[in-house]
Amino acid sequence: MKKFILGLFLILGAMSFAVPNYVNTTKIKSAGYEITTDDKDIFGLGKVTQEAAISVAIYPFGNNTPQSIADAMKASKPANVQFLAPVANNRAFVNKYKDGEIYVYNFVPKKQKSKSCHISVLYMTEKDLSGAALNKAIDSSLNEVESLLK
Repeated sequence: MKKFILGLFLILGAMSFAVPNYVNTTKIKSAGYEITTDDKDIFGLGKVTQEAAISVAIYPFGNNTPQSIADAMKASKPANVQFLAPVANNRAFVNKYKDGEIYVYNFVPKKQKSKSCHISVLYMTEKDLSGAALNKAIDSSLNEVESLLK
């Protein structure tokens, strides 16, 4: 039993060192997110709420611009997902998709909070959002994700 507990702590310790230093793991857990990807090129989080499923990709800062991140997300969409349109917003580059009965919105902030990384949020819902409802989803999602950064 002692070996099992020691092994568990060693694994958890190794995982905590792999998380990028610009991410606050305590806030991630308290916000209800689960870590989905932890590679050197991408750090992924996800959670499901009553309104939507949210998937967050955090990329280490490189020579990419927020617009290039949004364009890369659009170019890498699965073949069965239909690109509907880019959506104008003051805070983020927004692309709208449809996958069957699910609407998928990709938010990439125009101004990154952290100089260490770029954020990309996939917001998936059954609702066709527009206007104030879409702006509210963008603001609440980006505020929450940006609060997870150091």
